[in-house]
Amino acid sequence: MDAVVTEQNFDVVPTRLAVKAMRDSGYKNAAFAIAELVDNAVQAGARCVEILCKEDEALAKQNVRRRIQQIAVIDDGQGMSAEVLRRALQFGNGERLDDRSGIGRFGMGLPNSSISQASRVDVWSWQAGHATAQHSYLDLDEIAQGLMRDVPLPAPKSLPPEWLRMSATASLARSGTLVLWSRLDKCDWKTAKALFSNSEYTIGRIYRYFLRDGKARLRMGSFLHGHHKMDHDQDARPNDPLYLMDGTSAPPPWADTPMFEAYGAPHAIQHRVGDKIHVVTVRFSIAKKEARSGHNAGGEEHGKHAKNNIGVSVIRASRELELQTGWCNGYDPRDRWWGVEVDFPPALDEVFGVPNNKQGPAPLRSSPRSISIRSPVARATRASRRSSMHGMKSMTRG
Repeated sequence: MDAVVTEQNFDVVPTRLAVKAMRDSGYKNAAFAIAELVDNAVQAGARCVEILCKEDEALAKQNVRRRIQQIAVIDDGQGMSAEVLRRALQFGNGERLDDRSGIGRFGMGLPNSSISQASRVDVWSWQAGHATAQHSYLDLDEIAQGLMRDVPLPAPKSLPPEWLRMSATASLARSGTLVLWSRLDKCDWKTAKALFSNSEYTIGRIYRYFLRDGKARLRMGSFLHGHHKMDHDQDARPNDPLYLMDGTSAPPPWADTPMFEAYGAPHAIQHRVGDKIHVVTVRFSIAKKEARSGHNAGGEEHGKHAKNNIGVSVIRASRELELQTGWCNGYDPRDRWWGVEVDFPPALDEVFGVPNNKQGPAPLRSSPRSISIRSPVARATRASRRSSMHGMKSMTRG
């Protein structure tokens, strides 16, 4: 006797299982997840983006320690209407699907990055002063229990007073957005200090050109729950792996003067897509002699800083996607003393194999789609590395 088929919900992929899988969507850590929200803000015309943490005190092994309770990202961009806000919380939807004009494109950033770190995300957005803010949210517990099948219809709701008070922009900006992460069950860094020390290095490198050119300010601050003032407040500084900028996060004296110098002229590589020619620019740098000289330059603070920037920096629309280390044939401590940057426009996303989380293209050495670009990039990079290494034979390998 055939079994009776009931009128149950047989989604091809059950929502709760799909969302659970999306939590492991490839964000390396909280800094890269936050970078997605910064992308949205910058694309929306924000001049100031604030990354703020609320901490609480908890007893751990008989010691009272601070722990991050919530993370907020607040911007003074153009804000979203109720309709756009609702779409922004849908996976794979958004205003910039396949838009090649800037750093945004894929429409996955807000929900994917948020649930990679937290099980609840609340969003407020306004376009005529914060008193007009519309609010919606995603809650993974409600999704798992079958209580949330649709993104809630945005409704007027005031910004939480503590975030309004701590923000330098929300009360003044005519338009903007507040994204609030709660129940941070996937965030590796438990304190604001750890989050900021790691995030400035990563986010400062990703947005170094925006920070250098004054196109955006990235403020990082933290406060203790129940307190009315920040106990940590700083602006992120650029982190340039080519070390050709000044005013960076490099240790003194190299924070205020470039530690490297340009190595040869930039290489321009042309690539045709349809009837248009697009240019990939490859730049090189090498450490100044005074930076790499001495008994153990690699062991000094500036040498340690450079060690964390080893690799080829891949830039898309002035934003770094990834620092690729596959060009280094095994670890050689001298690799910290040279830099290479590959800069391409969004029109070449398919060529470079850029994924929807924009954390990095396919490895330039192996991506079959980038073969017409890969070969000259590889030749130029290898030649630069060989020449720079030849000039460093006498330096310490610290």
